[in-house]
Amino acid sequence: MSGKVELETGFEPAISCLGSAGRRRAWASGALAAHDVIVKVADGIDTVEGLRVGNAYLVRGAEGLLLVDSGIPGSAKRILASIEQIGVKRSDLRYIVLTHWHPDHMGSAAELRRLTGARVAIHELDAPVLAGRVRPAKGRRMMGLLLRIFRVAPLVADVTLRSGDVIGGLEVIHVPGHTAGSIAMRRADGVLLTGDALLGDRHGRLRQPDPGLSLDPDQASASAAALRSLEPRLLLPGHGAPVRG
Repeated sequence: MSGKVELETGFEPAISCLGSAGRRRAWASGALAAHDVIVKVADGIDTVEGLRVGNAYLVRGAEGLLLVDSGIPGSAKRILASIEQIGVKRSDLRYIVLTHWHPDHMGSAAELRRLTGARVAIHELDAPVLAGRVRPAKGRRMMGLLLRIFRVAPLVADVTLRSGDVIGGLEVIHVPGHTAGSIAMRRADGVLLTGDALLGDRHGRLRQPDPGLSLDPDQASASAAALRSLEPRLLLPGHGAPVRG
């Protein structure tokens, strides 16, 4: 990442939201206008505005439409409205790619798959946790509580990914640490979607992931450094505002 970007050493809270508090209140009350459903962040990439937790991105490519992360349960209606807003049909959604298995990223994937026919994809190391076959190695009590609060059921992925795979025109980069199978996704023009491997604050400055929420904090730090070394022109995080290089 170039010297123009300020890197903060703080961390993102376990639950953070996209957009201003006013927008979130407007969405909760049903007053948010249709034109506020999406925000264009790059050519062919829109972020879903007004999600209660985290960021989700719609990426248009030669293979059709791809969704990166799905928010907590209850986000499907908002995401489907976003798909309609960009002028495509819900059946055009080909893949729901999860950057990792945490419930604020996979919470609406099952519902969206049911409503659109899209295939759910996740890294092969996170797939067993997503499916409920393996318990998380760290933070079991916290994650178990979140899964119960969000009422998230296990989900078997349709596609398992490895580093170097290309899906929807995005290259998969394995960035372990936050979870064993955390991934980032890079487009050839320098746009990098990072999940929770690197975060943004509300002002578009980089923030390190919370070590307390990482499976392996040292590995997470190394993965974050590896992503910064790619010097993306635009970084789209799982939480917080876009970071421009």
